[in-house]
Amino acid sequence: MMKTEDLIGILAADSVPPPMLRPKRIAGLVLVVMAVAVTLFLWSFGIRDSVAQAMMQPQVAAKTLLPLALCAIALPFALVQMRPGAAQVVRLRWLAVPLGVAAGLWLWAFVTLPPEARFVEVSPFSLTECLGLISGLSLLPLGVLLLMMRRGASAAPMRAGAMAGLGVAGGIAAGYSLFCVMDNPLFYVTWYGVAIAAITALGAVAGGWLLRW
Repeated sequence: MMKTEDLIGILAADSVPPPMLRPKRIAGLVLVVMAVAVTLFLWSFGIRDSVAQAMMQPQVAAKTLLPLALCAIALPFALVQMRPGAAQVVRLRWLAVPLGVAAGLWLWAFVTLPPEARFVEVSPFSLTECLGLISGLSLLPLGVLLLMMRRGASAAPMRAGAMAGLGVAGGIAAGYSLFCVMDNPLFYVTWYGVAIAAITALGAVAGGWLLRW
């Protein structure tokens, strides 16, 4: 019987992965699942009025582009982690760019807005809607992604799972932002961030369980 260490070594050394381990194919499937989830949501609840005009404002465009950037960085990294030795952790340094921009937007809004306007959009309903929908819409794509990644041999299951969660939640948040009318960076950086962090943590826990050898 082949030992786990032997299989990991073979996967790491093989320059041509089998079809079931090809990241592009898995990424395509997961992106389709994410797109279907977002499309059904937007079809049911609608896109915000004058979305194209609103996106001309940098702080509104950032609400979509920042989580999309997280998805574009984290999802490929998670998939490459299926084959040990194929990805360097240093690639994750690019996450500092959208995270830094988000932090800068939050500070800019805090400094420029009067105190009474800083958190005026926060309410139990808005928080429940934002956190619940981003988290809920992320669950199915994350489950599909982790099950597909289970076919590989990740050398760092929790890290791979965390990046899977970050990638999925970032993509879902970007889609959800087309519905959301909360354009204050103090709101969306904070609460999109909480939802994305929660799914990232869930991915790490689930990855540690599902992806371990």
